[in-house]
Amino acid sequence: MMKRLMWIVTAFAAAECVAAVSMPRVFGDNMVLQQGQPVPVWGKAAPGEKVSVSFAGQTATTTADAQGKWSLKLAPLRACAEGAEFRVMGENTLAFKNVVVGEVWFCAGQSNMEFTMSSRRKVKNWEKEVAAANWPLIRHFNVAHKISKVPLDDVEAAWVATTPETIPPQSAVAFFFGETLHKTLKVPVGLINSSWGGTGIEPWTPAGHPDDLWMLQNLGKWNRPQDVPTVLWNGMVSGLVPFAIKGAIWYQGCHNMRDGAVYTDKTVSLVRGWRREWGQGDFPYFLVQLAPYKYNNAKDTSLALMQEAQARVPEKVPNSGYTVINDVGDVNDIHPTDKRTVGMRMADQALDRVYGTFTRPWRTPTLKGYKVEGNALRVSLADAEGLKTRDGLPPNEFEVRGICGAWVPAQAKIDGSDIVLTATGVEVPLAMRFAPYNGSTPNLVNGAGLPVGPLRCGAPVPMGAAEMLPELKGMTCVQRYDIPEKCDFTRTPPQTLATKNGVTRVAYLLELQDKNDNTSFALAAMDAFASSSDDLVLTDKPGARLYRQPVANLTVRTNVSSVKPLTNSPNGFIEFYNSSYMSKRSATPAGGDDKTHDFNDTPTNPSKFGYGCLQVHDLAAKKTIFSFNHFNNARVACDVGIGPAPTRHPDWTFSANAGAYKARRISVWVK
Repeated sequence: MMKRLMWIVTAFAAAECVAAVSMPRVFGDNMVLQQGQPVPVWGKAAPGEKVSVSFAGQTATTTADAQGKWSLKLAPLRACAEGAEFRVMGENTLAFKNVVVGEVWFCAGQSNMEFTMSSRRKVKNWEKEVAAANWPLIRHFNVAHKISKVPLDDVEAAWVATTPETIPPQSAVAFFFGETLHKTLKVPVGLINSSWGGTGIEPWTPAGHPDDLWMLQNLGKWNRPQDVPTVLWNGMVSGLVPFAIKGAIWYQGCHNMRDGAVYTDKTVSLVRGWRREWGQGDFPYFLVQLAPYKYNNAKDTSLALMQEAQARVPEKVPNSGYTVINDVGDVNDIHPTDKRTVGMRMADQALDRVYGTFTRPWRTPTLKGYKVEGNALRVSLADAEGLKTRDGLPPNEFEVRGICGAWVPAQAKIDGSDIVLTATGVEVPLAMRFAPYNGSTPNLVNGAGLPVGPLRCGAPVPMGAAEMLPELKGMTCVQRYDIPEKCDFTRTPPQTLATKNGVTRVAYLLELQDKNDNTSFALAAMDAFASSSDDLVLTDKPGARLYRQPVANLTVRTNVSSVKPLTNSPNGFIEFYNSSYMSKRSATPAGGDDKTHDFNDTPTNPSKFGYGCLQVHDLAAKKTIFSFNHFNNARVACDVGIGPAPTRHPDWTFSANAGAYKARRISVWVK
């Protein structure tokens, strides 16, 4: 009898649990509801249970479906700073206290968005900012970290009003953004913060669009669980949808530093997915362009390429924008502490574009156009009234390149809203770039003090431009070979243009043009190691080339950053074989690797025409300057490369990469 009674009590309790109306945690005490647009409300109940929602003089009713899910929408609400009760009634009643109506923004990203008012290094002016953070109508909803393979219907968080006691664990950027909105609009502001340090853009992106092939292509290539596409959307965002929001702000990118231009496409996927899932149209999306930071190499250009990709987002994503902060970064700290400037600049843009309330200038100068004026390049900027430098010095961080393609520092002068650039040794400038390095800290700002972000413009370096290098003046081109993708000297031997005897100097120039028409080159000039030019050019004769030796007075000129320029260096070495070769190193030169092809390989079957190579190396650095390999296979692409190959064999052997370039050319010059 006792067991039966216990069963009845347990069953009754279970029925009560099933019947109870429940809602995701984004609905709770102190929440902020979005004004001026329909407000979705949803939850769970017993199948067929009637549920009604009452707030601000409205009551809406619906019925739970067969799975116990219910949803409805309240008509658009008017802003209200007076806390009221939000009541949900079914078999049970939920009553959320101190609910206000105003503006709700979704704030997401990695560590710089997660950076709290009490983070290890603190925000700038931390004590003053925390003491003044007494804004009970700014509410935070800080989502806990969680990954999931499937979309979850809830998140872990609770709404908290801003006081000096509650602000320390909240996002600094989100708070300063919300504070600026609140002070100007005079309405409550809700900040839903869903961020996680060290995460990429991929896990925040929902699945479901056929154009998001990059996610499918990279599945299985992720190092950590929180890097896998969709898992943070599933665990930290899905449970918020479709809570009414006004827009989203995003501060992320460090984890995707090597993406370059691809980051623009990934952002398209992210925002398209968010908007699709929220179902609120093209709501505003504003991102923060990364600040300068040296990462592993202050002179690397990866950051500028990422910043440029972020600046292209508005071209691809409607109703979006970005904020430049290269004037408040710290090249020695990936987490700059001036978060107030970041949040305020984002808010200034939102106030103007979203709310029609202009408070301060927010438009950063952008490229308007350029033209060549003799030996100068004039760059015109938009939104650049009052162009100046913030330190009173001449504009810095500008580089130009001429017909030969190497980037050189430029002298910059301000002329109204234009910058006029000249550079020593550049007679005809083709292109410019501004703030191109990880460690670039440019000083150029407009009259409102807003910084100019990384820029580049101009014409690509054409094939043949490097033939104008001063090192080739007075030399004769005895061979110019346009390298086919699949090279076979036995079928199409390279032709010579002239024969010269008594040769004292020889130069090899490799030019590679990518699919964007940009040409990279490497010139290696050295004392001749044969007196006739016929013995220095490419040929199809078996056994005719077996040069494996040091070369004297090596001079190297290039526009590829991984290659060190040299002048009359004693450390040059050439490998020039028509035969095949193996990776087993010889006694000289010292170094090399028996397992990889590098600067110290050994020819095999020297009397027979084989794989073939023309490689020049810098023995002091133990690095390849350039390589052209694989002369004899019409079925497989040949190998070409400037600088050491990034993977496998440093001298590009077996890379079969010629198809990566639109054009390839090697020329031989003698004197």
